[in-house]
Amino acid sequence: MSGAQGRLTSRCGRAATLVPLNRPRDVTPRRILTLALLALSAAACTGATKGMPRGWPKVVLAADSSCPTVAGRYFDSSEPISLLMAKLRVPYDSTNADQAYFELAGNADQGLTVTVVYRDSVSSTGAMQKGSAWSGDYYCDGGWLRIPDGSALSHWDQDMKTRNFFPKRHAMQIARNTDGALVARVDFTDYDEITVWCGDGCKGIPIPGTFTTKSVWTMAEKFDPELPTPVARARQQIIDQDEAALAQAKTDRLYQEEQALENGPVDPQEAIVRTRALSALVPGMLLRGVSSRGAGWHLSVEFDELYQLEQFMERLQGSGPVAELKVAPLYRTRTTTGRMTDVVFIRYE
Repeated sequence: MSGAQGRLTSRCGRAATLVPLNRPRDVTPRRILTLALLALSAAACTGATKGMPRGWPKVVLAADSSCPTVAGRYFDSSEPISLLMAKLRVPYDSTNADQAYFELAGNADQGLTVTVVYRDSVSSTGAMQKGSAWSGDYYCDGGWLRIPDGSALSHWDQDMKTRNFFPKRHAMQIARNTDGALVARVDFTDYDEITVWCGDGCKGIPIPGTFTTKSVWTMAEKFDPELPTPVARARQQIIDQDEAALAQAKTDRLYQEEQALENGPVDPQEAIVRTRALSALVPGMLLRGVSSRGAGWHLSVEFDELYQLEQFMERLQGSGPVAELKVAPLYRTRTTTGRMTDVVFIRYE
């Protein structure tokens, strides 16, 4: 998982002492029911906000079994909140488009309307029905809005599992904090179990005292149209740090001598083109290189979404007397981290 989050690993205390089940007569219907009830009680032993990262604003919980207030607009991200509260609630053929934000409307005690707004201003609307732990899209308990266990959260199992831990159950609880952001705790639980039958896939009864829960805290920030996305801001921070380190290195005499030996004298025109390209970058973009190409220049850039490239080219158009500006063909690819790279050709008059 990426973005604003924290992690907590906890082990619940032993709820009962079991007699080893080494005889068939030990597995009776009454015995099975008792074990199941003990397993449920053992699973509910974690605190409401235990493990939440320090410095995060306070979570505003509802009273008793009421639902917390979650209505508002929030930045889209790749985190579980966006997936379970927005992306899975709108038509499937829209989920691959670039999203700007999602909006929750209504009183969660009755039901919620979900609207996903894309960067091209097209929107898609869906709904979430209140139910229980076994039905509906969500239910409320302990002041939180809770998402029933389902297959969607298993998307992050690979991030959580180890040689001795493999998630068998998932849970997510959501509330808003005092800054207006949605905060969620996602629980991944593993346990030992007694296998009962394997007719349609092995089933088992959890053994009390063997539960291990790993929790991840994640946040969907309140949407602000004046701010870049959280992902873009995080990447920009890394870019700024790298550029500051490079600027510091360039003042070193040994670095300057090595560059002169490797690349020859600095082309004054290249320095001008590089300065103009850096000024045209939008948050989250990285200028990977500048090289001469015929009568113009190739600008190699790295970015997250296509709208960043479009804005970059719009800014370049105003960077000087531009005679030609286009995306060079056959260069677009993806990095190992999923970012896009491309090459822009520009020729000045």
